[in-house]
Amino acid sequence: METWCRRRHHIGKTPFEAIFVEPRVGGRWYERDVEGKVADWGTVLAWDPPHRVRFSWHVGTGHDRPDWACDPDIAKASEVEIRFMAEGPEATLVELEHSKLERHGEGYEQLRALFDGPGAWGDILKLYAKAAERDQAL
Repeated sequence: METWCRRRHHIGKTPFEAIFVEPRVGGRWYERDVEGKVADWGTVLAWDPPHRVRFSWHVGTGHDRPDWACDPDIAKASEVEIRFMAEGPEATLVELEHSKLERHGEGYEQLRALFDGPGAWGDILKLYAKAAERDQAL
């Protein structure tokens, strides 16, 4: 993930060096920074390669803006699901759905606006597509 996710999108105090997903239901989704510090992002809720993956996302919200800290309470976590559908021998449709944002509590509207805006999920998916094309060319 670190090859296509923007470094400024991190939960830890400093930008991440690597992002990890433990490939199983119940696995961790987390980052590690250059100092070796680990910050959790969420938990794998569904693992069905090559069709889909679904994560809980434990981003906290402050009263007037996101604080980007991990809130470990699953009841306060939104969910990110990514689906992969073949559209031919050399094409895949990737769909990303970020749901249950209201679980983040007060301030979740600001999160929704951020995620719908520039530099968010749309741009991340474009970077993913570029990385996939580059890897396919190798």
